[in-house]
Amino acid sequence: MGNYWKVAGSEVNDQLYVNDLKEQYSSGKLADASEVETEISKVKYPEFLYRTKAEEAGLYNNHANPDHVKNDKGHLGDPTFKNLFKAGLKIEKFDLSPNLGTEIDGVQLSELDDAGKNDLALYLETRGLAVFRNQDFRDKGPAFAKNFGKYFGPLHIHPVAYSAKDHPELFVTFRKAGGPSRWDLQFKHQTDGVRWHSDVSFEEYPSSFSFFVALEAPPSGGDTVFVDLREAYNRLSPPLQKFFETLTAVHSNEYQQKGAALRSQLAKVKETSYSEHPLVRTHPVTGQKSLFFSRGFIQKIKGVKESESAFILNFLEDHCLNNPEIQVRANHRGTDSRSVIAWDNRFLAHTAILDFLNHETTARHHYRVTVLGEKPYLEEKKVEDSDSDGEDKHPRAY
Repeated sequence: MGNYWKVAGSEVNDQLYVNDLKEQYSSGKLADASEVETEISKVKYPEFLYRTKAEEAGLYNNHANPDHVKNDKGHLGDPTFKNLFKAGLKIEKFDLSPNLGTEIDGVQLSELDDAGKNDLALYLETRGLAVFRNQDFRDKGPAFAKNFGKYFGPLHIHPVAYSAKDHPELFVTFRKAGGPSRWDLQFKHQTDGVRWHSDVSFEEYPSSFSFFVALEAPPSGGDTVFVDLREAYNRLSPPLQKFFETLTAVHSNEYQQKGAALRSQLAKVKETSYSEHPLVRTHPVTGQKSLFFSRGFIQKIKGVKESESAFILNFLEDHCLNNPEIQVRANHRGTDSRSVIAWDNRFLAHTAILDFLNHETTARHHYRVTVLGEKPYLEEKKVEDSDSDGEDKHPRAY
């Protein structure tokens, strides 16, 4: 294991790489942000494909969310999930693994009342990941999606991503329909397209929940893989757990911003974010600890030498991301599955899978509702004073 850590996206500091990229954009081999003008007439849901206009550049800021620790809707959820999985409904469930992720058919998210949404929050906070099939979200329109997400907390406005028209809170991912030529371009400079991350970990208040809505999807592939960072923490030896609990990581979207600028994608939120978060964090509802290893946005470990930071981060990359025992694959299953994938970013990291690019497929077009959570923190178990009979006067806090 070397003492070098490559920050994701930092290839934009390589002028030869940048020159080649610019040539591909100018020649039309690679699509820059102007692709929206030609592709919007081809997609099934054009209202969810919008490029930031000049007058919107730098217009927005993201919210602080200081009260989320106590206001998380999971605190109100019923542990039996009776309001999510209501009696009388024909519900099919399949666990993606014993510990993480479940496919669910028979629950219509758009019809959940507040009690059902509270249960949904708690379900995601314990199960981590849910893949809901046969949803009507994409037909409800952007305003509905925004209002659904706002129930759980303030919504994030992504600095440089596509969005929905008049709804900057909806983050849109898009790869156009096509065939093997996409593969040649994607892998010209790299052997994989894997970009592990926890959503917007570069923010002071990163995401709690994400709801990822399929508009169009390849019939096979283009899936999302998740890793359980609770289990990654639990598998460490106690001395290493304690050591990692002393560390802080610096997260930033610096290179994401620079890469978007090369694609001529304007920034809705202009300022680059730099945030410091504990490497081990506590969940505000379950009290569980997890690693907070967002590979795509971590630049370094604060307060240690460069070689030491690289040593720690390289170990975590190998430990967290190369172990299939703590990973699951959420299958999108094409456009007709009408899937909505929901997860808790506080203890999951994920990556899209680009295994479909050498096949002739429809577009991969999704939007994401991204809820801001608490500022990550680590809280130790507090030992309270005891009564003379040995009973604690107060419950132990986490």
